[in-house]
Amino acid sequence: MACPGSKLSPMRIVYTVLDGQLAGGQVICGEMMLAARATGHEVCLVSPTHGEFTRMLESESVPIMLMPMARTFHFHRAVQFARFLKSWRADLVHSHAAVTGAILARLAAVIAGVPLISHVHIENKFSEVPWIRKMQVWVDNFTARLAAEIVAISEHTRRSLIDQGISPQRVRVIRNGVNVDGDANGKAAARARAELGIEGDEPVVGTVARLCPVKGQRELILAAHEIRNKCVEAKFIILGEDLEFNGNYRNELEQLAGQLGLDGCVQFFGFRRNAAELMHAFELFVLPSWIEGLPVTILEAMAAGKPVVATPVGGVPELVVEGVTGLLVPPRAPERLARAILDLLQQPDVAQEMGRNGRNRVRQHYSQRRMLTQVLSLYETFAR
Repeated sequence: MACPGSKLSPMRIVYTVLDGQLAGGQVICGEMMLAARATGHEVCLVSPTHGEFTRMLESESVPIMLMPMARTFHFHRAVQFARFLKSWRADLVHSHAAVTGAILARLAAVIAGVPLISHVHIENKFSEVPWIRKMQVWVDNFTARLAAEIVAISEHTRRSLIDQGISPQRVRVIRNGVNVDGDANGKAAARARAELGIEGDEPVVGTVARLCPVKGQRELILAAHEIRNKCVEAKFIILGEDLEFNGNYRNELEQLAGQLGLDGCVQFFGFRRNAAELMHAFELFVLPSWIEGLPVTILEAMAAGKPVVATPVGGVPELVVEGVTGLLVPPRAPERLARAILDLLQQPDVAQEMGRNGRNRVRQHYSQRRMLTQVLSLYETFAR
């Protein structure tokens, strides 16, 4: 059956991810998979682990293939993957994996004779040991030539790939996108506050990210302490799960909040699949990361009409326009973070205007519809 609205034959598309947890890259990959299937393509996910993302796709009846993709490269894994591509009769591979996983997928696609799209979500982080770094860059650049298309999620990511040595002509940008059709009104905020158990009219400052040092939750807790010391009342909501440290990092953060006398002021809610809806409870969204790609959580917060305080890392400055859609502060600077949060809490009219500007910016440049239209058009170039 031909794809709706197209005379091209449907394809069998295999997607790969870094792991089976539900992070920003997986969210984008999942949206692309479901959109491709809705237009008549057959889709399958290859993941090294099972997690919230693979469970979500299983609930949508998407076939999942668990296949080890070690962080240290093993050629036999590429051969194993290539055999799967042949047995599944894949027409196209769309890789959302990073570094080793991306290299493995590129080699497997070449062995199987299947074209591959390499979707890069964050700039590569190579070893600081010079000779190892040189080797890693050479291998990544060499295998990048094997990809039929290289897609960067932001201009920053595109520039980092070019600086790494990949030809500018080989890299196209398809920006991450989110749904902007939902309501950003008082009813949505009331529902979200009720679900989180927030009573009263204290302003709420929230963040959504996996719990790990590079996402800056520690800096947010220290900033909350600074703000409380200035006798400004606010609640700080931290959404996200500790997936990398077996719960130890969450315990460390909770202990820090307790030592600073922030029990009840800083609250941890773990992973919530409906985090985008819960952002309506926030007065402002904070993401004090040390490194980033083009964060889906910032896009979701802006789509909800929330001003953003974030760090100018990765593609974040493409989203958060200083003084227009939010404020930017240096990473690992809790005092500066506290000052920016205070500025917006004490100027609600300014914060609300930034929120409106952010929602309009997402609607114009970062809509899910725009992203999926570009991806599906790219797929058409591979259809037989």
